[in-house]
Amino acid sequence: MRRGRGARLLRGAGLVTGLYVATAGHVGSNNVFFSGEAGPYPVSVVIRPPEVIPGLAEISIRVPGGGIDRVTVRPVRWDAATEGGAPPPDVAAPVAGDPELYAAELWLMTVGAYRVEVAVEGSRGDGEVSVPVTSIMLGVRDLPPGLGWILLALAILLVAGVVALAGSAARESQLPSGEAAGSRQRRRARITMAATGVGVVGLLYLGNLWWEAVDRDARSGIFARLAVEGAMVRVGGAPALEIAITDPAWRGRDWSPLVPDHGKLMHMFVVGAPGMDAFAHVHPVPVDSATFRVPWPDLPPGEYRIYGDIVHESGFAQTVVDTVMVEAAALTAPEAADVPPGAPAGLLRDADDSAWTGVAVGLSGPGSEVRLDDGSILEWQGDQELRVDEETVLAFRVWDPDEKPARLEPYMGMRSHAALTRDDGAVFVHLHPAGTISMGSLAVLAPDAVPMAGAGIESRLAADPRAASNSDAAGVVEFPFAFPQPGEYTIWVQVKREGRILTGAFQARVLE
Repeated sequence: MRRGRGARLLRGAGLVTGLYVATAGHVGSNNVFFSGEAGPYPVSVVIRPPEVIPGLAEISIRVPGGGIDRVTVRPVRWDAATEGGAPPPDVAAPVAGDPELYAAELWLMTVGAYRVEVAVEGSRGDGEVSVPVTSIMLGVRDLPPGLGWILLALAILLVAGVVALAGSAARESQLPSGEAAGSRQRRRARITMAATGVGVVGLLYLGNLWWEAVDRDARSGIFARLAVEGAMVRVGGAPALEIAITDPAWRGRDWSPLVPDHGKLMHMFVVGAPGMDAFAHVHPVPVDSATFRVPWPDLPPGEYRIYGDIVHESGFAQTVVDTVMVEAAALTAPEAADVPPGAPAGLLRDADDSAWTGVAVGLSGPGSEVRLDDGSILEWQGDQELRVDEETVLAFRVWDPDEKPARLEPYMGMRSHAALTRDDGAVFVHLHPAGTISMGSLAVLAPDAVPMAGAGIESRLAADPRAASNSDAAGVVEFPFAFPQPGEYTIWVQVKREGRILTGAFQARVLE
């Protein structure tokens, strides 16, 4: 073109052997990507959180357009006091060779939800934007073996020195100058050395007990996702998926109220495995404090991975995961065209729910395209080659059936939504044009910043749906990202046109 998928839902044996849990808000992707506006300045922010806490987060800020005098960054915990509850901002240093890029490092001292305040000063005035970050501990750093042997040798030398000094003091401290130690002094020295040795060994034992307690405490802080379990239930005779949070932490004192993200308490993505030939974006509703329910989407029987995005009232975002096997018998149900008023929770379908089945189109470079259900065309306009940890923009253009730039409607407050997963399930990310950030987290951590969370066109679209047809970027949707691992990925892009949610899928290979 000329345009530049009554029985029960059986729980699977687990998501994927060796599933890498690398972040609270997504699966297998630890970095935070944000695209928005700091006052008059468009900014792109990438935050690479530390794997251990306390630790240094690496931050890069791109501010195009020039005229920048200073860029600062500051971490603010979700429960920090309004005044004096956060450290002073750090100045981001310009990166040599790239006049638009600034870099900084920030200490994240505790586990929890933070916002990173990015402030820009320049010829166009001052501007600030907040980027939510979930600080979690992914592990502890083990001592390198070589260093351990060196420290052990030094410890033995130190113990031997202490014992020798104690023996010398007991043997010779009371002798007149020039007099040799006798048998009495030597015996006293040996007793003192033995007692000192026992004392030092005892202190080392107590120290080791203390260290093990500290180590256990540190390891107990390593992030673990909430355990969930899926099951098929009948609601009004229709099949529905129930997701129960079975984790003892959730059912105990660690229970936390959830806050909406794009107006939903949970965004769930249902992905057919292993063929990537079925996909749904649905929104379960709570049945009780630990159970969510949603009508089963229009997908065929088979094995599915499920990913549920939730946001706690502190702004802490995480994704719960499970694998379910859907039997054909579980999907047989009487027709239920009309749902009576007062139906049980989870029986009514959400207007924003959607499902897709098909075959993803392989990316063969710019111009690769898929046909959407209404005849529109979704065209890939991103990089021809995708590599691990290289910042990129997943760019797409939507054309209407007449090959004109399509007019897009806001879809849950955004110009578009996207989800991508590595085909083995080891990576899953929910993307917006504003990046990987959770809008629910942003609403908690920096409520005044929510209108600025998208790029300029995003903000205009949310304010006025007609802006899409008047913008130079009409029909264009972009997602800042960097793939965390190599492999085969499927990318689902969702837009809304004339009240319909349309989904297109691409298959991409990410190189080392």
